[in-house]
Amino acid sequence: MNTTTHTATPAKLRNGSWGARVQGAVAKGDAVTITAKSGKSWTATVDAVVWTDGQVSLVATSSLDRPSAGSNWARSASRRDRSGDCNCRMCMSGSECLCERDWS
Repeated sequence: MNTTTHTATPAKLRNGSWGARVQGAVAKGDAVTITAKSGKSWTATVDAVVWTDGQVSLVATSSLDRPSAGSNWARSASRRDRSGDCNCRMCMSGSECLCERDWS
């Protein structure tokens, strides 16, 4: 992995997901600091180089600063309503709640 952190801006990829536009060439595993127009910035890792011309690269990334949307944290948080009760499909149908183990 390259120890240099590249600067980047957010970019919508053709598959509909968000990635980054990086000045220069990058490789899978490189760290990039993505800065939005609002000034918010975060660090991400390059998962794949989608396109490059040697001067600019479009890359798929995964954030190092927060859990991914597919993590257990995101799934368990979405199961709870504001009262703290579980609202998963199993519980809403009256079945035994099997997802409580993720809440600890």
